[in-house]
Amino acid sequence: MFKPDNAFTRSLLAGCTLVLLVACGTTVSNVDSNGKTDTPIFKTVEQANRPDGSYVNLANLSKIRQGMDKKQLFELIGPPHYAEGLFNVREWDYVLKIRQAEGQPDKVCQYKILFDEQMTARSFYFKPANCIEQYDQTAHRD
Repeated sequence: MFKPDNAFTRSLLAGCTLVLLVACGTTVSNVDSNGKTDTPIFKTVEQANRPDGSYVNLANLSKIRQGMDKKQLFELIGPPHYAEGLFNVREWDYVLKIRQAEGQPDKVCQYKILFDEQMTARSFYFKPANCIEQYDQTAHRD
């Protein structure tokens, strides 16, 4: 088994890993140049880097709109929860948890953002589709 023996080697390996992660970004939903698809595909929750999800700030989620860039989205809801990469990828996926009334289990939803060729957010999908309807009717108004 290879073991890095110095700081330079470890840094080199870390850099190569980052390049591979960025270069290996995938698009599974057949996103067109305008950031749209007829068939959004959601990977399984178990495939996520964070399969337990993260508690979403609903106020931040409601601020997401078409035309936002990845930095703005990152600031509102954090990095994507799957190994899609951050650069030159056309979709980001999340596993979101939403607190319910006392005694009820947290609601778990998947959230997908699709980007156009300029890496601007254009389409948004939830699984289940009605995930946040009861919380915020203004989310993703065009």
